[in-house]
Amino acid sequence: MNFLAKVLERIEHLLGRVTKPIERFSHRYLLAVNRWLLERIDPLSYALEGTLVRKILQVSIYPCFMVVTLIIGFKLVEHGIHAKYTFTGTVITLLILGIVFAPLERLIPFSRRWLNDQDEPTDVFLFFGNHAIERYLSAPLQVAATAVLVQEISPYVGQEIWPSHWPALLQVFLWLAVRDFIRYWYHRWEHQNEFMWRWHSVHHSSTRLYWFNGFRVHPLEDMVGILWGLPLAFAKAPPEIVFVTGLLGITISRFQHTNMDLILGPFDYIFSSPDNHRYHHSKNTKESNSNYGGDIVIWDHLFGTFYLPKGKRPSDDIGIADLPNYPQNWNGLMLAPFRYQNLKDNAQKVNVTGNAETISITHGADANKPNENVRITSPQSNI
Repeated sequence: MNFLAKVLERIEHLLGRVTKPIERFSHRYLLAVNRWLLERIDPLSYALEGTLVRKILQVSIYPCFMVVTLIIGFKLVEHGIHAKYTFTGTVITLLILGIVFAPLERLIPFSRRWLNDQDEPTDVFLFFGNHAIERYLSAPLQVAATAVLVQEISPYVGQEIWPSHWPALLQVFLWLAVRDFIRYWYHRWEHQNEFMWRWHSVHHSSTRLYWFNGFRVHPLEDMVGILWGLPLAFAKAPPEIVFVTGLLGITISRFQHTNMDLILGPFDYIFSSPDNHRYHHSKNTKESNSNYGGDIVIWDHLFGTFYLPKGKRPSDDIGIADLPNYPQNWNGLMLAPFRYQNLKDNAQKVNVTGNAETISITHGADANKPNENVRITSPQSNI
């Protein structure tokens, strides 16, 4: 182990002495009431299995949420509430969504194994910590980059490029597609470039999906304000449309990671949905190198990366197959991109016992090429 790796390991250990007890305390005590209340739903959940009521819930929840989100968004616009998102507003929105999503995930779960909330304090830490870094570092850079782009591009693009005469609903879905074009290629790059994968692997370290852990990202992952400024600079969508689209995106992203077992039919082929996104988190990169869309999967269809086999359901055994030692606490996740090579080296030293499965788990430049020489075991162990 080189000097830098030792230093980073020591820093992680020292940070862990502060953060790990807080995470354990939060899980054991602060989430205790929430856990107790949710467990009261379990008898009803088992009783609903195989019933018509469950089927109706599976089919109707997603479209109902989408319609309600759009109605609320346009109503807020009518009352002049569309200038910007505040952090307080985001927290309130998430609390409201959590009050609804958490019980529904307990009622009709895709995986009962994913009901374990051991990682929830870590995800909450990441959410608030990332906000602080975004507010004081990432956001100013993104605003500056966008301002420069708008100033430089505006004289050549003109105001007439955006179809403001279209119905507002069509404009929302157009903006959803425009902004997701950049997100698609950036996300795909993160999977196919090993340096970018260092940062994005934090998100894929989750061993379960539930409504909140879409926020499990490293704060330095999205330090590319100029990229997010491109569609705004070129398209010049009205702020009202941007606001409603952003609200719709929050709902889509909650469903994207939800543990609800839903039946979406055609929605699976339009939006980044629970099922197609579960494949994106698969341990097998033949499955996970797909479905890169953030809100919609239209670009995956067009560029050949959509994956949703008929007659098959995604596995609930997710994570990073070639890094079973990937950290699962806040301090480890913050330093994982800096210790990535060390994590890889340590993982290669792990003795594989029991039955092993050979799959393609390569990330980086050869992410789309099969790798038949890597052996992994399940379930995944964590440090």
